[in-house]
Amino acid sequence: MKIQCRQFFKILLTALPILFLCVLILGVVIADADIVYPNPETQSTFLRSYALADAIAPLTPLWSQLSGPDSAGRGCAFHQREFQLGVVIASEDEPVLLAALRQDLKSKLSRDGSRIVAENGNASQGFQFDYAAGKTEGFVIVDSLVLVEPSSVAGPTGLRPGERPVKLRARISETWHKASDTACRRL
Repeated sequence: MKIQCRQFFKILLTALPILFLCVLILGVVIADADIVYPNPETQSTFLRSYALADAIAPLTPLWSQLSGPDSAGRGCAFHQREFQLGVVIASEDEPVLLAALRQDLKSKLSRDGSRIVAENGNASQGFQFDYAAGKTEGFVIVDSLVLVEPSSVAGPTGLRPGERPVKLRARISETWHKASDTACRRL
């Protein structure tokens, strides 16, 4: 009887750490299965194709900048873009530029299969659209135009009378959900 009891405890002492390790590995595998990494399939058509410079044509940007991190989440993926452009416009064209940008965004969102679920702001003070498309929900924020120091953009010929340099900034943020009933959070 003593021999069987010792063998049982030896087997138990060997098997318990292995069993614990297996449970731990299984827990990690199950947790990783819920992680969604950002990729083109988790972006809306709108985000993949949008270019702020297209909206302000025929103006030629003096400079432009595009940035934005994407990140993984549990049950979802996050995408962010920030566009900044410097342009020279006639003073009276500020509201026209933002109104054209607002119309361009509405048009591209609907063309790319998104529906606008909320609108805030106006063309003179900046505006925001909240939108949804399939498993994606997002928003676009366009800030009001910011005056730029003329000496920082004036070339050898300078600015013409009535022109002013401005900075235009727009941000797009999207969240793609793996399933509609799944809680979503960043890693």
